[in-house]
Amino acid sequence: MKFVIYAAVAALAAGAAFAQTAPSDTIQLLLANGATLDAPAVGMKGDITYNADGTFVGLDGNYSGTYKVDGSKLCSTAPAVGEDNNCVEYPAGMKSGDKFKFTHPLAGEIEVTFK
Repeated sequence: MKFVIYAAVAALAAGAAFAQTAPSDTIQLLLANGATLDAPAVGMKGDITYNADGTFVGLDGNYSGTYKVDGSKLCSTAPAVGEDNNCVEYPAGMKSGDKFKFTHPLAGEIEVTFK
């Protein structure tokens, strides 16, 4: 009976581990090279770097925290600016130099330029 319980727990844990989707090509580019963010509504523009340990830093140190990836989504948490698990879906097929815009709940429209 104990074996059945352990097997069930192991199966659930394995399922949770595989629940996240592998990073998309665009997310891989973002994590490898970083980007420049331009948030004119809050007067901020600068580079952002993503570290392999799940942390990021950017905008001259004014924006830092942790991130998670699920396929084409990057979710960030930055307590100093009140951001908690904010997820952005990145378009597929982006290359260095490409740009796209999204609306952030705290900073308004942000333009991302991929490095």
